[in-house]
Amino acid sequence: MSSSSQSSSPLSFKTLRSSPPSVKFIAQLTPSEKRDFLNSFDLVFCDCDGVIWHNLYEIIPGASEAIRYLREQGKKVVFVTNNSISSTKDQLKKFSKSNIPIEEQDLVHPAKTISDYLKSENFQGLILCFASSAFKQHLRDSGFDVVEEKERLIDGSVIDLHHAIYNKDPVKAVVIDIDFNLTAWKLMRAQVLLKNPQCLFIAGAADPRIPFGGHELLGPGAFMHIVEEANHRKAKVFGKPGAELGELLKRSFNINDPKRVLMIGDSLRSDIQFGKECGFQTMFVLTEPFEVQHLQSLELNTLNCPDYVIEKLADLNNLI
Repeated sequence: MSSSSQSSSPLSFKTLRSSPPSVKFIAQLTPSEKRDFLNSFDLVFCDCDGVIWHNLYEIIPGASEAIRYLREQGKKVVFVTNNSISSTKDQLKKFSKSNIPIEEQDLVHPAKTISDYLKSENFQGLILCFASSAFKQHLRDSGFDVVEEKERLIDGSVIDLHHAIYNKDPVKAVVIDIDFNLTAWKLMRAQVLLKNPQCLFIAGAADPRIPFGGHELLGPGAFMHIVEEANHRKAKVFGKPGAELGELLKRSFNINDPKRVLMIGDSLRSDIQFGKECGFQTMFVLTEPFEVQHLQSLELNTLNCPDYVIEKLADLNNLI
């Protein structure tokens, strides 16, 4: 997930001129360069929160017009979100209310990508899922069995802790995504289950931090890494910036030339680094707190340095 703000102040470009010289600012391109940029890609993968919407709800002014403009120029636009708190159904409704027509197959959601992967593996068995209710329901609606759990408080009793961790449920897969009720004993239970090499270890959103209330808080990636380190095994990650998601996107959208793809987002790690590792072109959308407080001091490298920077998606309108 990402945060966003209204159009940034004139300070933005002054601040950003100290960034690596390879970064190109859309507003500073010549008409010829803008035309070359627009002709350099056919497919767009676009983040949602912070690019299309403010604070998960309000559409950012000009965003729907920018998407329409890209489509009028013959570009296919696919939305790739790590926000699994809302169901795919609710997100599709939000797009419709925002005057952005979208087909279900053009919304890439962690619960959907994980369901698609499990189906491709002919997975059968019980899933222990640390995620939102909407995420778990998506798995169930896709035909998978998910552990039915009631929240419990371990009051310090070693016996109670043992019963919680060494539960007899025949779990065949552990899934970690955004779970606001994740606790130490749940992570311990996952650790024990994943001692079995036959038990699948899967993650959705892998953001180590998520913006909330003006701060960056612990994200699902932080908890995923705890379990990875405890068991010395890596999760298959089907949310940004997972390599498995990148391969799935390339197969699903028949991508033969990654350089003809543009990844748009407002997170250097979840969007820009993900795009770079996939071989896509990348465009970073500014958010005011990030640009003023952080970008100038960051040591950007070849993996997280965007190819292009834009103040807001609306600046794509009438590019040529």
